Amino acid sequence: MFRRTVMFWVAAAASFGVPYGYFNPSVRETASTYWTKAKAYLPSGGTGQTDAPEASINATAGQFGSLSSPTSPQITGSSLGGASGQAMAAPIFKEFSHFINFDATPRWIMDTWPHVSTTLADLNLEGMRVPLVSGSRVDDIAGSLTYYFDKDKQLQRITFHGTTGDERRLVTMLTQYYKFESEPTVAGSLYMVKWNGSPVSVLRVEPAAVVNQNLPHTRLKIDLEINRPSRYYSLSPEMAKLVDRDKHAGRWGFQ
Repeated sequence: MFRRTVMFWVAAAASFGVPYGYFNPSVRETASTYWTKAKAYLPSGGTGQTDAPEASINATAGQFGSLSSPTSPQITGSSLGGASGQAMAAPIFKEFSHFINFDATPRWIMDTWPHVSTTLADLNLEGMRVPLVSGSRVDDIAGSLTYYFDKDKQLQRITFHGTTGDERRLVTMLTQYYKFESEPTVAGSLYMVKWNGSPVSVLRVEPAAVVNQNLPHTRLKIDLEINRPSRYYSLSPEMAKLVDRDKHAGRWGFQ
């Protein structure tokens, strides 16, 4: 019953458009409600289930710095299935680096999430989008996570759009593994990785349009895009437009 309940609430959140309708305020509020309900059933720990990809993240030397970790992260939480062949429940992760990880493969994604949607970013990248509820802490994140692969099935881009109650844990991971640096802003927070002066990876954090004290996990809105260092790929058109709009609005880019 416990496992069925977890899967029901997470699947319900996904069915209400976490992958596709996140930016619709009414859809986001509905998803937030389901996260609140799911939180009551999320275990604080448990036995390891599916192996996560190796924590070492291969990037061009000198651009993101050292991205290696001595351990192989494990996914923890409840899952349905195994040898019985039943569907697996949505995973719960101990660390953000377990799923924000450039060693992820299409097979690992399909083996880890019970619901995966495919999308084309452009003619060169195919996306695999999953609903994510990383855990029940106020500094966990929930929303839509997308992995973009090139024709050789190498992961080139990771994006996340969602909410959190406290961004500091995510910021710490991004500054440690991906060398994000804070940018002066008028409103919210902005962190970037730049190459030749241009942003190639971006984290935007801003207060929700309406802050509900009964839903602490949704106080902040997050837009994250990380691109593997490459001469072929930079910011997506959507993120580039968002960053440019913020700059013209005077939110950042001033001296």
